[in-house]
Amino acid sequence: MPAWIPPVGFIFIFAALIVLSNQKLGGTRKDGRPNQVPWGIVMVFCAMGIFIAIVHLLNVAGFETGPEHSLLGR
Repeated sequence: MPAWIPPVGFIFIFAALIVLSNQKLGGTRKDGRPNQVPWGIVMVFCAMGIFIAIVHLLNVAGFETGPEHSLLGR
C-alpha cells in the first residue's frame, strides 16, 4: 500500500502544473515581454508524467504491462 502514495501524489502535482500552465499559456507577462518558460512543453511533459504514473500504478496493482503482454504480441 505505501507504494501507491508517491505515484498518486505525482499525479496530483502534475495535474496542478497542467492547470497552471494552461492559465499562463496564451498570456504575456505584466511588463509585456513574452514568457521565459515554454508552458506548452511543460504541459506535454506533465501529461506524459501522469501517463507513466498510471502505468506504474497498474504494475503495482499486479497487471503486467508492456509489448510482450499485449493482445497482438510482438
